[in-house]
Amino acid sequence: MTRILVFILLNLISISAFAHPGHDHESPTSVLVHFFWVLPLIVAGGLFTYLQLKKQSEADKKDW
Repeated sequence: MTRILVFILLNLISISAFAHPGHDHESPTSVLVHFFWVLPLIVAGGLFTYLQLKKQSEADKKDW
């Protein structure tokens, strides 16, 4: 688990390490562009988690 966490953190720190030519990570707007690209994944993950917790909560209420 620690190795995975270290791997993820190192990849987040070295932003320009994986940029191909023409893919400018030094641009001031690059973080915003990448955020909008990842935003649907974050929203989908949050929605999935919310629905699963709601479903589990309703199932727990039925047991009482």
